[in-house]
Amino acid sequence: MRKLIFVILVVLGISLFGQATTTSSTVVAIVNGNPITSDLLELEADIDGILRSIAQIDLRFFNVLTGTEEGLKLLLKYKQEVLNSLIDDLLVQQLAEKEGVGVSDEEVKKEVEARLKETVETMGITLEDLDKFLQRAGYGDLESFKKRLHWHMKTQLSLQRLQEKITQNATVTLEEAQNYYNQNKETYRIPAAVHLYRITTEDKSKMDEALSKIRKGEDFLEVATQVATGGDLGWIEEGKLEKDIESVIFDAPEGAILGPFESEGKFVLYKVVEKRSSSYKKFEEVKQEIMDKLLADKKNQLWNDWFNKVFEEFKKNSQIEIKLGGSQG
Repeated sequence: MRKLIFVILVVLGISLFGQATTTSSTVVAIVNGNPITSDLLELEADIDGILRSIAQIDLRFFNVLTGTEEGLKLLLKYKQEVLNSLIDDLLVQQLAEKEGVGVSDEEVKKEVEARLKETVETMGITLEDLDKFLQRAGYGDLESFKKRLHWHMKTQLSLQRLQEKITQNATVTLEEAQNYYNQNKETYRIPAAVHLYRITTEDKSKMDEALSKIRKGEDFLEVATQVATGGDLGWIEEGKLEKDIESVIFDAPEGAILGPFESEGKFVLYKVVEKRSSSYKKFEEVKQEIMDKLLADKKNQLWNDWFNKVFEEFKKNSQIEIKLGGSQG
């Protein structure tokens, strides 16, 4: 068993917080003639960093992972899954090349440098500061971070260019937009609403005084500041008020003084200033919004259908040799 654990440790490249076991980069997979090296796998899997975090949280779990056959097999399984993800990334990059939209390393390098520059400027730090921060946080140094970022950026840009190519001819007609509007008209309904003034007080006598002044013709809002508290609520859409009060307010004519109502231990008086009936936004108002949505939906469908079929076919026909812990590159 000790021999098995030693073998798994070598395959994993686990340093257990010391120097890495692997002293030179080896080839861990070959995909259509292109290698994936152990240094990239170690950066992406970051097993040492994971174990460091686990040791800080639960030393017993750390001991199980690093001191038992089952734990080490689990770590190996994780590393294999990371390698599978890297293989899929490389296949995406190769598929982009095959489709004539490949991304060069020089393009990726410029993008990485631009992203890092934007990051440090936003944070108000230097690249040296970022390097120190990454090392303190357990993410390795800046150069290691750049390598990971370079790999992921190349995959991301490859996917982006593939999607642009596959969906570039997608279109939406005016008829399609009109049909969508007709079938989803409720989405564009403008709720009924009322423009309200309100007076609120906990003192019943003050509310009676306010109501008396208003009935004598004094301004509603002025009375609110003199006798109690209140103000202009603006437009309130249906469904925003207490149900019992809302039914009375929405049935009342403009100019009506309603209340006082008792609500949560307070007395409330309303004035209906204006009313607005429920209506629908006109098609012309939402036409561009609908066409943009339908175009995005079409592009997503085209892309998903194409990628799911073509990528799986490309992967199935690719030559993939996994050499985890294997020969020198």
